[in-house]
Amino acid sequence: MIKLYRFPYSCYALKVQYLLDKLQLDYEIVDVPYADRAELVKVTGGRVLVPAIVHDGQVVVDSRTICEYLLGLTENQLVPPGQAATIWAYADWCDSILEDVLFRIATPGIAAKFATPFETALFAFIKERKFGTGCVKAWQKTQPDLIANAQVLLETTLASIAVNGYVAGEAVSYADITLLGHLAIDVI
Repeated sequence: MIKLYRFPYSCYALKVQYLLDKLQLDYEIVDVPYADRAELVKVTGGRVLVPAIVHDGQVVVDSRTICEYLLGLTENQLVPPGQAATIWAYADWCDSILEDVLFRIATPGIAAKFATPFETALFAFIKERKFGTGCVKAWQKTQPDLIANAQVLLETTLASIAVNGYVAGEAVSYADITLLGHLAIDVI
């Protein structure tokens, strides 16, 4: 049994979860409280970031590393050798360029869903340390521009899906799973 440590809204954790589902691997979700990561730190030997998995006593961290590990556990066609460069490059693009915009769209909604004012304040504080004071409120105000930017970024992807049915061809691939994880944060 695999244990998946996650925040329910983490696009990186969602990507791992969707991959576990697609590979039909047995797993248990451990939702990490935002303001109490003690169990996560203990399990990972000091890491405070999600996702992390534990499988057969082995701890694996970082979503791409986790996904590479999971893809190696079972025979599958999610990264066919002839398409590996395209699929991994697309997944990396999702994890960087696309994630930056979608994260900014999702952040105000995520902040509003925390159970306690402390968690909301901690979430905003952590974001502001990286992106500047008032970033969460600024992203709320600029939602139309952020959404327009996301639409532009996704134009080529949507065109490929319209022609092929999937991101990187005529069958579901790891590229589709990565995209789904990123799109899901905006509806969680």
